[in-house]
Amino acid sequence: FFHEMLARAGRLPGVLAAGATMAPPGSIDSSGGYFIDRLPTPPDWTKAPAVVLSIIAPGTFAALGVPVKLGRDFSDSDTPERPLVAIVNEALVRQSFGNQSPLGRKIFCPFDDSRGMTIVGVVGDVHQLGPEREPMPECYMTYGQHTFNGLTLSIVTRTAGNPSTLAKTFQRLAREQSAEVPLKFTTMKTMLSEHVAAPRFRTLLVGIFAGLALVLAMAGVYGVMAYSVSQRSAEIGLRMALGATAGSILRLILKQGLVYAFAGLALGVAAAISGTRLLTSMLFQVKPNDVTIYCCVAVLLATAVLIATYLPARRASGIEPLRALRQD
Repeated sequence: FFHEMLARAGRLPGVLAAGATMAPPGSIDSSGGYFIDRLPTPPDWTKAPAVVLSIIAPGTFAALGVPVKLGRDFSDSDTPERPLVAIVNEALVRQSFGNQSPLGRKIFCPFDDSRGMTIVGVVGDVHQLGPEREPMPECYMTYGQHTFNGLTLSIVTRTAGNPSTLAKTFQRLAREQSAEVPLKFTTMKTMLSEHVAAPRFRTLLVGIFAGLALVLAMAGVYGVMAYSVSQRSAEIGLRMALGATAGSILRLILKQGLVYAFAGLALGVAAAISGTRLLTSMLFQVKPNDVTIYCCVAVLLATAVLIATYLPARRASGIEPLRALRQD
């Protein structure tokens, strides 16, 4: 089924590459351990390095955009009668081979055959559990030599245009091959969107609460500064009676607000530097202590304080000296 389906799918107009995989990107279907060069007798798989095991068809790497860094891809000539072959990712090479070439070496994995497989290629890493997790060592095997999961493959294609336009064509091809095969069509963009839906929702909630916290902070600053201005009305009136201008009074109150802001920022940055260590595992391609982020937050908070302080400062600059002194 898959051999014929891949051949027909690859001939469709707009299809650049076609393949099949046991576990689409962003998921893991099977895992285990592995040994290099020789299999201990008896093998203790509990002490073997962990590895993700994947069954794929020739052309899958091209369809998924995974580069072949060393050696070759699988081919239709990799049949059960030929020596078993495998392709590993760069994470496995870094873990077990260092700067040595893995080509021609044997790898033993507890899948459907205990015989060693000759490593014929090295491919780029894939984030099996999503973009926020580091790639795991992975061993790829060709479906032409391993039939254990041969009925649970997902066909993947790379198209020149919008892949959704070929959905009905792929469904028709599958129905022509077998009317009983369950079908589900999706795109990599949709799969990635579904994978990050939960983190995106959590980010949205954090953003909403952060916005509410900023509004409450501005309201608090406004209240404190308004109270301070009302308490200092006599002082401000005296200053103006002695020649202070409205502009100087405005700057005086704004300066007081900024002093509070910088004091709060100093405490907040110290707390943030300590607290971000606990959030490191939740960050993807973001440094826990990014200077740019801290600077942007400082500018944002200083601006918010200035906005919250401006109204009380404007009111203070409009105080009439005689009325303020008379009230005192």
